[in-house]
Amino acid sequence: MTEIAQLFESALRQNRANLLRKAAINTVAKMPAQTTLHELLSSEAGTSIRELTLHELREALTGFVPAAGARRSPGAASHSGPGGHTSHSGVTVNAATPAANNASPESREARLYRQIIDAVGHEPKTIGQLAKVVDVDVVELRGYLAWMKKMGKIDSTGRARATRYHLPAG
Repeated sequence: MTEIAQLFESALRQNRANLLRKAAINTVAKMPAQTTLHELLSSEAGTSIRELTLHELREALTGFVPAAGARRSPGAASHSGPGGHTSHSGVTVNAATPAANNASPESREARLYRQIIDAVGHEPKTIGQLAKVVDVDVVELRGYLAWMKKMGKIDSTGRARATRYHLPAG
């Protein structure tokens, strides 16, 4: 009986840790762009934020990366862009708000969605061709295409490098 209680207690601790991790990620994702790292770590969520991995922190900060600076090669040197400091991973810290980076009021995701639909509306395209048209990294584009295909917004034919994306028939 004690062993079962220990298993439940362990599961509850792990569940609580996961909830705190998700709350920390949401806090980082929704913070104002002018928030400093010092302010973030001294907040109530500071303890949970310290537990995040760099990958989780990068994912939470993706909304602050300007669209033009989002494509970077893995070995690119660090440099500072207008409004913030950019690390070699492409994460912008203390940057201007996303709305200031894009003149359009629609979100980056909505803009990419429309660009992908427009690009494949004329003729089928490979993922490489689409990446050039919409100016997005192939890895990021693959995620968008998988979601759009799952939702029935686009379709594909072929396999591997011969895969072509197009609008569904009908």
